[in-house]
Amino acid sequence: MSLSEFELIERYFNSAFSQGLSPGISLGIGDDAAVISPRAGQQGCICTDVLVADVHFPAAADPADIAQRALRVNLSDLAAMGATPVCFTLGLTLPAADEKWLSRFAAGLLAASNRFDCPLVGGDTTRGPLNIAITVYGEVPVDEALRRSGAREGDSVFVTGNLGKGRTALEALGLGKGGDNIDEIGASKGIKRSELTPYQKNFLHQCFYQPEPRLAFAAAARQYISSAIDVSDGLYADLGHLARASGQAMYVDAAALPFAEAVIALTDSVQRQSAALFGGDDYEICFTAAIDSTPALEVIAAESDVVITCIGEVAAGTGVTVLDDGNIVSIEGNHGFDHFGGAEK
Repeated sequence: MSLSEFELIERYFNSAFSQGLSPGISLGIGDDAAVISPRAGQQGCICTDVLVADVHFPAAADPADIAQRALRVNLSDLAAMGATPVCFTLGLTLPAADEKWLSRFAAGLLAASNRFDCPLVGGDTTRGPLNIAITVYGEVPVDEALRRSGAREGDSVFVTGNLGKGRTALEALGLGKGGDNIDEIGASKGIKRSELTPYQKNFLHQCFYQPEPRLAFAAAARQYISSAIDVSDGLYADLGHLARASGQAMYVDAAALPFAEAVIALTDSVQRQSAALFGGDDYEICFTAAIDSTPALEVIAAESDVVITCIGEVAAGTGVTVLDDGNIVSIEGNHGFDHFGGAEK
């Protein structure tokens, strides 16, 4: 006998997520709506991501991995605002009530929920093509939310962690539609999956399905950051958002872009530069800050177990310019991911 909608919700979500509500959540999962009260001195911060099968993740992937990715990429948006997670809601569209799939999905979602102390407080399920809509609610001190506007002439441009790993994972692990390589922008052509070491496979798998939202660093570094964004559509496109919102120009030194050893081993310099600038799916934080705040930021980064790298500077003007050994890097035909622009993630 197949599960009804309400049996599905009760078995895989209500019972598993009904415990351990965070302070400020008066009423969680199980009613028509959750009841949430911001703590004194805090403002609510809300963001939503919709993940569609075979666009944002392979439909045939392990449901636990899909769930981890779905929540973590949403939390990365909260990190870019300098906010702390409080709770989330889930909109789940399923082609069928597959109990094995649901069991794995719920387990992965609970693991991510527990990892970031962000409980599920409600949502909805319906039948249709597989997609996952998550809305995350967080808190940030009043008037301290980080924004895309605020970069000032003379600021340095920083990025957390490493770049190019999301696009490299797509190619190296065959995570495109039907397992085909995705190389529309030439980010990671030529990677032979058969030559991947177990470490490289595991590293790239973790990068794609369990990106680490930089919540602790961003919250601790708020006072020094003038503007911020999470790198989801490619550094070039996302830095462009900062430039437009701030009314400034951004200059990037291609030689300063940070890469993990696995990405360096699997790509040449042109491939990994393109993966970093245009590939997306890295979920790091790109931010600007006054150059004299670098020592304080490095201390916070070390305490948050993350590396930060200065990759450029803010100047008067408009747009994003990438320089490689003093020469301007051509971006013709490369603009980052756009759902309605003809490229596919």
